Amino acid sequence: MKIRLVDPASEDSLLRHSRRELKNLWFAHLSLTTLAALTPQGIDVAITDENVEPVDFEEDVDLVGITGMTIHAQRAYKIAQAFRHRGIPVVMGGPHASALPEEAKAHVDAVVIGEAENVWKDLLGDVGRGGLKPFYRAKEFCSMKSAVHPRLDLLKQDAYMTTSCAQTSRGCPFKCDFCYVTQFFGNTYRFRPVDEVVEEVKCLKDDFIVFVDDNITGNPSYARELFTKLIPLKKQWAGQSSITIAKNDELLKLAAKSGCVSLFLGIESLSPENLWAAHKSFNKVNEYEDSLKKIHDYGIMVLAGLIFGFDHDDEGVFERTVRFCEKTKIEAPCSFILIPLPGTPFFDRMETEGRILHKDWSKYTGAEVVFRPKLMAEETLQNGFNWVCREIYSYRSIIKRLVHPQQRFFTRMATNLTFRKVARRKPKASLSMAARIINKLNTSFPIRERQTLIPTLHHLTLEKGQRAVRGITEALNVHITRNERLKTLFVRLEGSLDLKAAEEFINGIKEATEWVQDKLVIDFKGIQFFSRKAIHLMFVENQNKLWELRGRLRIVNLSNQIPGITDSLNRYIAEMEFLDDLNPTAQTT
Repeated sequence: MKIRLVDPASEDSLLRHSRRELKNLWFAHLSLTTLAALTPQGIDVAITDENVEPVDFEEDVDLVGITGMTIHAQRAYKIAQAFRHRGIPVVMGGPHASALPEEAKAHVDAVVIGEAENVWKDLLGDVGRGGLKPFYRAKEFCSMKSAVHPRLDLLKQDAYMTTSCAQTSRGCPFKCDFCYVTQFFGNTYRFRPVDEVVEEVKCLKDDFIVFVDDNITGNPSYARELFTKLIPLKKQWAGQSSITIAKNDELLKLAAKSGCVSLFLGIESLSPENLWAAHKSFNKVNEYEDSLKKIHDYGIMVLAGLIFGFDHDDEGVFERTVRFCEKTKIEAPCSFILIPLPGTPFFDRMETEGRILHKDWSKYTGAEVVFRPKLMAEETLQNGFNWVCREIYSYRSIIKRLVHPQQRFFTRMATNLTFRKVARRKPKASLSMAARIINKLNTSFPIRERQTLIPTLHHLTLEKGQRAVRGITEALNVHITRNERLKTLFVRLEGSLDLKAAEEFINGIKEATEWVQDKLVIDFKGIQFFSRKAIHLMFVENQNKLWELRGRLRIVNLSNQIPGITDSLNRYIAEMEFLDDLNPTAQTT
């Protein structure tokens, strides 16, 4: 029997890499190499990674096995069709086929749902008997003990950055709603015995290896033992981790000592609201800078996963993210548009809400918009993403990110130049004026007149019958979000409002309303202290501007915070409607 296993490439030409790019970026996948290792002796098995070499559709084989994620599904189906047209049976597995087995079955002879190790022997037996079952699903998850060493020798060795790859675990302890890993591995998180991993690493030919785990530090005690036993091997390695590794000084130190030179970290978003909604609240935005600095201090390069299109993302997210990467010296930012992958809770939610635009899986690349964003038009998200890809790998941004005393500058530069070539394939794009206004207004204005401040009603609390006043916040914090679909700017004010802060805020609002003809909602709920001069400036001295904005402006929670304010200002604003208390819609957050 002769078997050809195929790892399809993406159909998107923008995602195809040149040989040099593959050599700099690509490493071996282990799914097909593992199945090859499980194939009984006497069966001729070969692997084609279509990313590095073409598929031979005229090859005389008895079975074709295809894997693939959603991005590869359409190409996988075309490959299957070509072989089936010649009467050659085709079996398909992987995350996409496991999530949509009925769809996959329409294109192949058999579908493997979930892990293939425990059904591979039976499947091959059925091929020999000429009777494949339509679906194969293991009754239990495969044991991580005594795992076979993948047949890395079947790969085209000189086509990759490295083929020296190993896996220590399967699954992840977290349940991010956009990620397929937890569902694919059945909510399990399993580990190989550390000694077995170490023995496999000893057999790998290169001094640099890649651990392909989804989260190599998800179990700190296991990772601690692994890193300790890797130290004598004097290998360098890269892997994927959560940023929470920075909270464990001992583990981080051991990682560096064991040879860790690079970690892919799923930062995803700079918005706590986005992270909470995605079930990734263990990422603490307010700790990002310190965490990244600590990782860098150990000489570890950071590849950061950044996702655009969450429900709390507006046009300001693009420039804000680029500047964050520059400030924190992230060496290799990896940007993606949020993808509703079949088999994930996020996909199910988008389906329920009717926000899936289409199911052309070849477009589910992370570089194209395939669902309807909440606060932006599809074109705005696509344009902003293209701008990020090109801007973050501009020479100016590269230099800003790489000039750091802890980094190996020339090695990092080589990586960035490769990423730059890929990024430059994106269409040219620019930020909208609204995006620039949003980021300019999202700021803090320090207060100067502490002695003039009066507490608002909301921050006068009763404790055991006595009035207690909280400490004064030393700034006016402005948080602005644009809902492009509602054509509305939502401005949330927090902290203290004195005359100087009010003056700077008003100047910013005047500029914003001149450039962006949106409705404007200003929410005073977060104001803790105010001065009468600030209120007078905003609503009396600027009444002409307020009149110009009639019909566009709404003020929220002002009378709740400052009782009687609407009555005292009535003679100035009697004909206006913008002082009604309003509750921002669910779409404003």
